[in-house]
Amino acid sequence: MSHSIRLIGPWFVQPQDGLQFIEQREEIAAGRRIKMPASWENLFGNAKGKATFTRTFNSPTGIDQQTLKILLEDLHGCGTVSLNGEQLIEFGNDDHHLQIDVTSQLKLNNRLVVELACDPSGHTLCGLHQPVILRIEET
Repeated sequence: MSHSIRLIGPWFVQPQDGLQFIEQREEIAAGRRIKMPASWENLFGNAKGKATFTRTFNSPTGIDQQTLKILLEDLHGCGTVSLNGEQLIEFGNDDHHLQIDVTSQLKLNNRLVVELACDPSGHTLCGLHQPVILRIEET
């Protein structure tokens, strides 16, 4: 038996290395708060680049014998996933479904960071196309 918490929002998105949001007027890209999921195309159009997606959340209470996992489904691009400053995994363009055991890394207050690089040229999808899930599983 499991219970899922959808980490929909707010997420903070920060473009990197000159990447800009669609309809951005400033020269330097300031980060934005968004709800997930969000496709790369809706945020950045067809621009190639890198962005950091950050979500803070509190640890679930009453956890005793459970396993906690972060699930990223329908993920397109390459990059890394970190929790509380510790890199958990590096993923590539072919890794569309990630399940990461975070039981030992969770703290009272947590900071999840997904660094994502995308090149939407051609017909390639980019971005996080499903909500990020914190799954609590009975062991």
